[in-house]
Amino acid sequence: MLPVGLTLNTLTPLAQIPVELQRLARCAINAHHNAYCPYSKFAVGAALLHKDLKITAGCNYENCTLKGCCAEVCAIVKGNSEGRRTATAVAVYGCSKVPDVMNLPPPDTVTPPCGFCRQSLVEVADLSNNYEDFLVVLVTLDKERVKLVKLCDIIPLKFGPSNIGMDLSELANDVELGNEDEKK
Repeated sequence: MLPVGLTLNTLTPLAQIPVELQRLARCAINAHHNAYCPYSKFAVGAALLHKDLKITAGCNYENCTLKGCCAEVCAIVKGNSEGRRTATAVAVYGCSKVPDVMNLPPPDTVTPPCGFCRQSLVEVADLSNNYEDFLVVLVTLDKERVKLVKLCDIIPLKFGPSNIGMDLSELANDVELGNEDEKK
């Protein structure tokens, strides 16, 4: 659900969004500092907000074969490895690390998820049973504002697990982690 008083698809000062979304945006900003992007020189951070208000963050990682991992997918995989498969929102922040390029885009520029990340977020939203309400928080280049959009608006004709006959309801529950041998 969109917090009361906030408008979608408009720039909103970061300080005017709910505290948990501010935390989420800051986690995405902080995560971008850890990006390994020697080829594109474009650092991206992403953070997923889970139903219990815990956050998992990720950053992009590249390698010389040019097959890397986007920040959003990194956050999803990290969350899954911690037993967190569901989420209510994602925040994304990205910027160039090239000094001559850093100041070219206007300060209100945002970095939306790529197509693959959008599809990956659809899977998370389907697992979370909140595709219509899943919030995407896009942080501006100057880190002062955000644009709130719904996932269903940036990928309106989704292709999800139900399209191939999958029922993910049993997999949607966050899982307790631990080595089964240690539990005996």
